[in-house]
Amino acid sequence: MVDRLRQDYGARIELAWKAFELRPEPVPLPRADDPDRTRRWAASVLPMAAERGLIMKQPPIVTRTRLAFQAVEFARDRDRFDAMHRAIFEAFFRDGRDIGRIEVLADIAAAVDLPPDTLKTALDNGMHLARVIEQERQAADLGVTGVPAMFVGDDPGTAEPVIGAVPYDWIQAAVERALSGESLEWRKRALKSGIPLKQRGD
Repeated sequence: MVDRLRQDYGARIELAWKAFELRPEPVPLPRADDPDRTRRWAASVLPMAAERGLIMKQPPIVTRTRLAFQAVEFARDRDRFDAMHRAIFEAFFRDGRDIGRIEVLADIAAAVDLPPDTLKTALDNGMHLARVIEQERQAADLGVTGVPAMFVGDDPGTAEPVIGAVPYDWIQAAVERALSGESLEWRKRALKSGIPLKQRGD
């Protein structure tokens, strides 16, 4: 959907990815072979991916993602964010690689023309850790508890939230409201009437 937004709106919009860990330390990780996890993937994640033309498999591992978020911040500083972000996604969801390991992230970096040894040093030293933690704090302040979550507008504090795996036209409608200035007015009306913002879908 992000690629489609870029195609439809070009330079009229700017997209900014931010870090959000589903299971940060010390939240326990589920077992990779948990039957409930497998059922959820079969019932919702995989059909949704197929509908959107994504190649995804249920990863054979469950891992932490904080190092991966630091790796994409490393790439952002070198104008390789999109390439690294996509490569990490494919490594985990397509190839089943453990993106919580520095060696794996270094291999991915090399594949997108980033210096793997420099990345290893950055991850070992936590050079981008504070930036990732700050992004996660911002997400918590906005009430984000899961992914996907998108905020459409210039200011996260007044941006329109689009939460969950919603159809593309919902996101497109939110973008159109933001571009026309309607988004802030809708938010004011929603807050006044008590409408849950995250349930917006028309």
